[in-house]
Parts: sequence; C-alpha cells; structure tokens
Amino acid sequence: MQLIFFITLFLLYFAHNIWMSGIFRKKYHKSDDFIGRNAPNETQRYFGKVMYSILGYYLPVFIYIVTGFNFWGLISEITLLLSPAVQIFGFVFCVLFLALMTAARLNLGASWRVGLDYETTDNLITNGFYRYSRNPYFAFLLAFEGCLIFISPNALVIFAFIQSALLLGLQVRQEEMFLQEKYGDEYLAYKSKTGRFLPKLLK
Repeated sequence: MQLIFFITLFLLYFAHNIWMSGIFRKKYHKSDDFIGRNAPNETQRYFGKVMYSILGYYLPVFIYIVTGFNFWGLISEITLLLSPAVQIFGFVFCVLFLALMTAARLNLGASWRVGLDYETTDNLITNGFYRYSRNPYFAFLLAFEGCLIFISPNALVIFAFIQSALLLGLQVRQEEMFLQEKYGDEYLAYKSKTGRFLPKLLK
C-alpha cells in the first residue's frame, strides 16, 4: 500500500506540473518559468537549484520502500505512524491538497509564475484563494509535503518538508519585495489585510 500511494502521488504531482504548464503556455503564449537557469538574479537561481534538489531526497525513500535498504540508518522511521489507517489518511489529504494547488494555480490565470518575472504587466490577483492568503499555492504545497510524512514517516521525508518550508519562507519574502516595488500602495493595502500563508483571523 505504501509503495502504491507513494508512486501514485508523485505521478500525480509531476502530471499536475506538466499539464498546468502546458495549459498556461498554450493559453497565454508565454513562459511561466523564472527560476533556476531562467532566474533574473543569483538569489533566484540558487533557490531554483535548492528547490529541485529537494526532489532528490525522495529517490532514496523510494528505494527504501521497494528494497528495505535504509542507507545505513539514514532513513529512520517513526514506528508510531506506521499503520494502514495513517497512510490512507495521508494519501487522501495529499490528493486533496494537490487538487487545491491546481485550483490556486488556475486562480492566478495569466499572473501565474514560478519565480520573479520583472517584465510582467499582469494585474495583482486578490480574489478567490488570494483573498484569504497571499500564497495559497505554497501553503497547499507545504501541506501536501507534510501529508507525505504520514505515508512514509522517516527522517528524509521530514527533512525535505523542513527544507521546503525554509526555502518557501525565503522565496515569498523575495516575492513580497518584488510585488511591493511593482504594485506599490495597491500591494501594501492587500498585504495589510491578508496573511502570508494562512488567513488573518483578527483584524
């Protein structure tokens, strides 16, 4: 069951990225990739490299699930979470958050980007999911990665989640500076009433 869940989720994740990027480029006739080699500055290039390297943590996890080889103790499981019920819980919520990631991405329409696009003339999106969170896609992505821990509760999956949380925290701060410079008072007003990841519960 663990192997089936793990493979299914990563196939869905990559299908989501390929499908959504294809729709974006076909519909809007422009690139959505501004990180890694296509980044506008060295910091964004570094973030891109780290982001892609996080996926590398899941390869030894896959090998461990298939073969049982724990890489000399590197993959230490949390036995308390090792149960079919917990794995089913993790799988269901991973699928849910992946669907929400898709919806949040569609919510941005032509304004969707991976990284910083200094040439964009698109409007600031503040409706839909973005009415309640400035970064709903990232929030759902972190929730997706967090739920993977319930499917394969081991040190590498937890470390991948922690590194993603730190990286995305730095990335959104870069994006906030970019958006403030680009949209000025409009963004500041939006920022004052909308949470970075979670909705602001108190006015």
